[in-house]
Amino acid sequence: MLNFKGKLTAGLLLAGAVVSMGMLAAPATAQASSKYLTGQYGSYVRAKRNVYVGISQRHGQAYKPLLKKKGSLLFVTSSSQKFGSPVVKSSFTSGAVHYNRLKNLAFTMTDSVPLTKANFKKVTLKAPIRGTILRQGNGFKDTKKNGFASPMFYLTLDNYIQYYNQAAMNKYDGGDMAVNYGTSVETYKPTASAKMTKTTVKGNTTTVQYNKYIKGLPGKKIGAHTYQIKITDLKTKGSKSFEDDYYGGTWNNYTVNGKPYFSGIINDFG
Repeated sequence: MLNFKGKLTAGLLLAGAVVSMGMLAAPATAQASSKYLTGQYGSYVRAKRNVYVGISQRHGQAYKPLLKKKGSLLFVTSSSQKFGSPVVKSSFTSGAVHYNRLKNLAFTMTDSVPLTKANFKKVTLKAPIRGTILRQGNGFKDTKKNGFASPMFYLTLDNYIQYYNQAAMNKYDGGDMAVNYGTSVETYKPTASAKMTKTTVKGNTTTVQYNKYIKGLPGKKIGAHTYQIKITDLKTKGSKSFEDDYYGGTWNNYTVNGKPYFSGIINDFG
């Protein structure tokens, strides 16, 4: 799994500390900095106008730069700022979108696009569970034969449920599968998918309606071509060690229409 972190130099941190103590006044820099969004790596922004952000789309055998339209949702994979400069630059993906869309995209993954307030605005997902892998069961179990794999699904940013059965997870997953960054290495072909038609959030529960039956999901049919799942975050956690503490699993507990699910990762301590 790739892990992209915000890059901030030690010199920048020191300069910030000096400013905070009142030992250095730099109104011009502060004014310039106000033109940029900060602290956005690992979160989402929307384009305020048509922009190129380093994403390319396949056309035949070639890739061409993709113009992201005004209103497009983007995931900020990393951000950086050179010492002494107010300019914040970032790299982007489209986030956890449907497989058929993601497989045709490529990303630069270098901080090359100025993260200006004129071009981007901060957003918070109305359904923050999107891009979260929900695994079937009460927590990680080492089955020896299949490792830590278990059937799972997640909600994409472009309104699909993508489901992966046991066979698919045996192929893709070792307990550290991730999809929220939406990078090229997170292109996993689903066993089945369905279009989400309505999503609501109330308290700890996300209710999703979708347009066709998915074998393996505990969905409830509520109308013609309409199925529903209620995903409840139990706000509890679990953990377990494996193979004399060589591996450790941690997770958050959920239910899906009353059935146990969890979201977590296996860490290798070796």
